Formats: sequence, C-alpha cells, structure tokens
Amino acid sequence: MLLPAQRPDDPMMDGTQSFRTPRLEAAIGWLAACGFLFLAAVTVIVGVQSRERAVSGAQDRAQSAVRVLAEHAARLFDAADLLVEYAAQESAGRSWDEIARSHGLWDKLNAQRARLPFLDAVWLNDGSGVLRLTTVAFPAPHSDASDREAFLFHRHEPTPGSGVDRPHIGQRIIGRVTNRATFLLSRRLSGPDGRFRGMASVTIDPSYLSGFYKELDVPHEPVTILLRASDLDVLVREPGEAAGKMAGPIPPDDPVRRAIMAAPAGGVARDDAVIVAHRQVDSWPVHVVVQLELAPVLASWRRLIAPYAGLAAAAALALAALSIFGFRQARAARRVQRDLEWRVRERTASLERTIGERDAALAQKDLLMREVNHRIKNSLQVVSSLLGLQGQAVGDPRLSGHLLEAGRRVQAIADIHRLLYRVDDIHFIPFHDYLTELCRELEHSAQSEGGGWRLELEVEPVDVPTDHAVPLGLLANELVMNAIKHAYRPTPATLGSAAGPQEKESGGDNMIAVALHADGGILRMSVCDRGIGLPADFDWRRSRSLGMRMIHTLSKQLGATLTVENTDPGVCFSIRLPYRTAGDGVDTRHTGV
Repeated sequence: MLLPAQRPDDPMMDGTQSFRTPRLEAAIGWLAACGFLFLAAVTVIVGVQSRERAVSGAQDRAQSAVRVLAEHAARLFDAADLLVEYAAQESAGRSWDEIARSHGLWDKLNAQRARLPFLDAVWLNDGSGVLRLTTVAFPAPHSDASDREAFLFHRHEPTPGSGVDRPHIGQRIIGRVTNRATFLLSRRLSGPDGRFRGMASVTIDPSYLSGFYKELDVPHEPVTILLRASDLDVLVREPGEAAGKMAGPIPPDDPVRRAIMAAPAGGVARDDAVIVAHRQVDSWPVHVVVQLELAPVLASWRRLIAPYAGLAAAAALALAALSIFGFRQARAARRVQRDLEWRVRERTASLERTIGERDAALAQKDLLMREVNHRIKNSLQVVSSLLGLQGQAVGDPRLSGHLLEAGRRVQAIADIHRLLYRVDDIHFIPFHDYLTELCRELEHSAQSEGGGWRLELEVEPVDVPTDHAVPLGLLANELVMNAIKHAYRPTPATLGSAAGPQEKESGGDNMIAVALHADGGILRMSVCDRGIGLPADFDWRRSRSLGMRMIHTLSKQLGATLTVENTDPGVCFSIRLPYRTAGDGVDTRHTGV
C-alpha cells in the first residue's frame, strides 16, 4: 500500500534523512582529508624514490669510471714494466762502466721510452745507488738514489735467485735530476750469483694521468685518486694536482681509507656526505679511487624534482578549492535532494500503474503477433495445397512441375511462420531446426518418387533474425531441390525403363550433403552433391532457369556471397553472410564478409 507523498519541508522527513544518511559535508571533508594524505604520501614516496635513484645513478657512474681507470692503469703499468724488463735484459752481462759509456744502449732505451708518452725517463743505478745511465741525458748526470725508498726496498728484498725480481711502485717524489714530481716503477737487478747488483726503473709522469682523469666524463666533478695499496700514499690526485710541482698531494680522506680497508679488492661505499668507489689495479699494488660528494648530486636532484613539487603544491591548492566549493554545493544539494525525493515518491505510484498497463499491452501484442503468424502459416499451407492439387490436375507435365515447385516454395515460407508462433522471441528463430525439418521433408518427398536419395545433415544450433529466415529458407529449399532434380541422372523408377550405366555406378545412393555453421559473426550454409556436376561453360549468374535466378536474387537481397564450385565429382553451392545474434542488438546484414 502506498503512503501519501510527503512534502520536502516536512519536519519528520528531514529528521529521518539526517539520522539515516551521513551529511554530504562530512563526506566531502573525509574525501578532502584522504586526498591531502594521498597527495602528501605520493609526494614523499616519489621524492624519496627519485632521490635514491639519483644517488644510485651517481654510484653506478662512479663504479663504471673506476672500472675504466683501473683497466687504463693496468695497461700503463704493464707497458712501463715491459720497458724496465727490457732495460734490465739489455744491461745484463755488462759492467757498469760499459753501461755508462754505451751510447748504443742509451739510444735503444731512449727509442723505447719515446713510444710511451706517460714515462719521463729510464734509469739504471748500480749497487751503491749511483746513477749510471738515464735517457734524460748522455752521459748520465751525477745522482745518488741510495736513500730512495725504491732503492732501499730492492736492496733489502730477499733474493730468490738471479736475474730480475718483482716490480715495485715507489712513493711520489721530486726528481733530483728533472726537479719534477714523479714516481718510480722499478725492478731489482741481480748478478749471476743472486747478489744485489742495482736497480732498473722508469719514472711515470703524474701530470699525464691527471690529464687523463680530467678528460673522463663523470658528472658532479668527482675526485680521482691513484694510491699505493701498502700505505695508501697518493700518487695522483685530480683535482688537487699542481702538475710537476707538488711532491705531496692531498692525502686520502677517512671514507676512502675505510672503504679500502673494508674491501681491499674493490667495491663501493657511501655515507651521508660522500660516495667512494675503488678498485685494485689487477696484480699491481695500487688502487684507483673515485670520490664523489653527495652535495652536488642532491643539488641536481632538487633541481629535477622542483617542478614536480610545484605540481604537488598546485594540486593541493586545487583540492582545497574543490573542497570549499563542494561544501557550498552540498548545502544546496541537500535541499534539492529533499525536493527530488518527494517528486520521486509522487511519480513512483504513477509509474507503477503505467508499467502494469504497458505489460498488459505487450502481452496482448505478443498474443496478436503469434495469432497473425499462425493464420499466415495456415493461409500459406492452403495456398501450397491448392498449388499441389492444381499441379496434379493439369495435363501438361511441365506446367505441373512448375506448380508443384511453387507449392514447395510457399510451404517453405509457411514453415518459417510456423516457427514464429512457437518461439518466445519472434525476432529470432532457430534456423537449424527449420533446416533440419525442411531437408527431412524434401528427402521423404524425393524418396517417395524413387531414386534412392539420401541427405546428410551437419548443422550447428544457429538463431538468425526473422528478416534473414525467409530468404535463407527459400535458398535452402531451392539448393536442395536443385540438387535432387539435376545432380544425378534419373533412376529406373523415374524413367520407367532399364537402368543405364550411371545408375549402376550410383548403386541407388544419391547423396546430398547439407551443412550449416556459424563462427565469428559469419553464417555458412552449403549444399553439395557427388553427381554429374555443372558443364564447364555453365554460368549460374546468367542462367535462365527460375531456380537459379531466385538463388541469385535472394543472395543479393541478404548481402551474402554465393560460390559455386565443381568438386569432381559433383558440385558444391556455398553461401556466406554476416549475421547478428540475439545478444548483439546490432543489424549486421550490410557488413562485408
């Protein structure tokens, strides 16, 4: 029972709504708070993640730079050591006086040194530390290296035998002959008896390495250091080098020392202020270090994130403005809602009455449509029966055949209407049921006339629109009747005479295959036989027979594609057309196949 509609200004109604439903203003407030929290969380997460990506990227670039520098230093030290070994081999077996007077040896060593631009000179010192030969000048100027760290290292080194011993990389010094900053790569010279004979060495130019480090493309201006592994003495530092003048560059920072001590073979370390990437140079007792301050990395990150922070601030302001506007609109909407609810209640009663009347009218209409289809079916059956009777009454066999064919066509249309008043949805009919029943009736009729006809059906459940059903039914009727009449030569029952050669071959089994399939919105119907086929020059589009003209016309009406193919033996008629199903709700009759 419907209650009387209440006006929106009814105090009881307003109190009930306020009690049952949360106010829109509160909902907007909660949504605004959630929006601000979400925006803040996203801003923080994006900021933290982008900062970590920036730092990780700088760390990866430092590691890549260290790898390149270590490979470069390894090649440099290997080349320098080869020259030291060459000098040691060339001086072996010669007295020091002979070495000091040998201009040919000086030329050889000088030629080899000139090929290596990072080397200053080659040096040969005797067992007392006196310089005997150098590529700086000939004859060698007076110089004593007996107090140098490299000379003392080789003199006190255990002697495993004779010949040249393991190489040594010395401290950074100021050369007494060249008066420039340098460091030595040297080897012990031993006599045949294994005693200490002297030292062969080359001086490596730190300014060459410093220049190479400057050219390395690493962002944020890192500090590049080459230092000895034993005591962490700095050999090269860029920046921090005064090429050719500084004997003692800035010592390594504590983070560098801690990183090397923690992982002597190499690695990367990071704290709040600096990134340290280091690597030992293959088998050489030196480390390459790339030290990168975090301050410029974070400054670059802040410049990158600034536009996004501005967007977040603008989004927050926009959210605040929308929240204020929503509060104001909610108050007006609440009053409008009360008025609409009263109007809805008022209309609901009227709609319920209207819907009931409409349902009754629809039921009546459906009943009338079924009754119309039933009467049309009866009328068409009467017409079909009259045509059949008339065909049997006339004396002209040809005219009788035409009347019987017309009767079958009318009966095919009547069968469609018979299905229309049986199904629930008059817009679609189960065409597979219709086709199956049609073929069985035609088979029964053909068998009653003789000839051993047999129809093979291969049909899938297909519901087609009503406007497709009649042309499709007529097409199926024409194609099957055409096959029955013309596919096989007449049998003795139809000829009333002795069977010919063709009848003996057929064995009284004249098969006609009818297929119906639907896939992907395409309906396929085919009628095939194994009979005599069509003549080679037969053009079904230009045929004068009524059946072929009807097939051609109905195919065009449906927008279908009709193909005729000789299958040897026999012929196959295939029809392909797009169609819509009951769930599509869209007419696809005129879409392309």
